[in-house]
Amino acid sequence: MKRNWYKFRVKYSKVMDDGKKKKVSEEYLVDAESFTETEKRANKAATDLIGTRDFDITAISREPVTDIIKGTEQEDNHWYKAVVALVTEDDETGQKKFSPQVMYVNAEDTKEADELLREHMDDCQVDWEIKSIAETKVLGVLEYK
Repeated sequence: MKRNWYKFRVKYSKVMDDGKKKKVSEEYLVDAESFTETEKRANKAATDLIGTRDFDITAISREPVTDIIKGTEQEDNHWYKAVVALVTEDDETGQKKFSPQVMYVNAEDTKEADELLREHMDDCQVDWEIKSIAETKVLGVLEYK
């Protein structure tokens, strides 16, 4: 079964350490079959995470994710979006073809994200190149159990 990934943004008022309320926006990735299911799971997750129903789901978009790579999950970890190009060669023309693959990596920093990505790609049977690794605003990944 092909997995579909969606990114959703939730906006709510958060009580900060100094006691003041501040409007914050958080992003999450969810493994779902449709926009409708994503909205349902986003509402449940937001209610569980925030502890109230006083929030708005402000955006839902399809996200082309090939793989999720989890490091040692720690509270200060970040999610990095990595683009890896699989390199194949056309037998007739001899030209290289690049197939971009998007992977989300959970790591402490960019260096660890790079290391985890390279470790993950070691078993790949075709040549590949890392095109980019960038920190995202994604705070969590909600997969089917």
